[in-house]
Amino acid sequence: MDIATGTKPRKRRSRSLATRRDIIEATVSCFVDIGYWRTTTTEIAKKANVTRGAVQHYFPTTKHVLEASIDYLLEEWIGAYNDVSRRTPRGKDFIDHAVDNMWELVNNRLFVAWMELVTASRTDPELRAIIEPVAEEYEQARRRAGRDAYPDFAAAEYEKFEHNRDTLRFLLEGMAMTVITYDRDRRIKAQLQWIKDRLHESWLPERNKLRPQD
Repeated sequence: MDIATGTKPRKRRSRSLATRRDIIEATVSCFVDIGYWRTTTTEIAKKANVTRGAVQHYFPTTKHVLEASIDYLLEEWIGAYNDVSRRTPRGKDFIDHAVDNMWELVNNRLFVAWMELVTASRTDPELRAIIEPVAEEYEQARRRAGRDAYPDFAAAEYEKFEHNRDTLRFLLEGMAMTVITYDRDRRIKAQLQWIKDRLHESWLPERNKLRPQD
């Protein structure tokens, strides 16, 4: 116990870690709610319900809070991807599940925050210097997660697996970023079904090989 304060060091560390995480999560929420360019120390402090001094205590510069929030986004998003990818619901085709799962994830607040940063980095060299190495790490983590979630298909035809994984990613990310001006739900549903049908066709030979023989 700290004699001066009567507080146990472990409890102080726990509160400190909790405050730090609150600030990071508030920063991510600012990216989503008001955008990167309007995210300031004042806005972060308001969202986290702490003082500006507290934000600056944990993150002395903008670069520090950016790096921490980007690391948080990567870790949380990949964790969510792993959790849902590995558990195809009973009775549901794994390809259909993969498409639905990815569509849900690219509409997740974490991914919206990430894309806000990626878009802003086009004209912000400092942000781009932070984003680029993390983007590569993010890509590699997604590749590993995909192989772990669907090992049989990755092993059966690795190049096709990688190509289809990239195709699915680029299509769904593009859809998520596109402003669909009319009849949105029907058009998205139709496009998702078209993607599922094309993936089923692509993987038919491998599925036949992997299907247990009578």
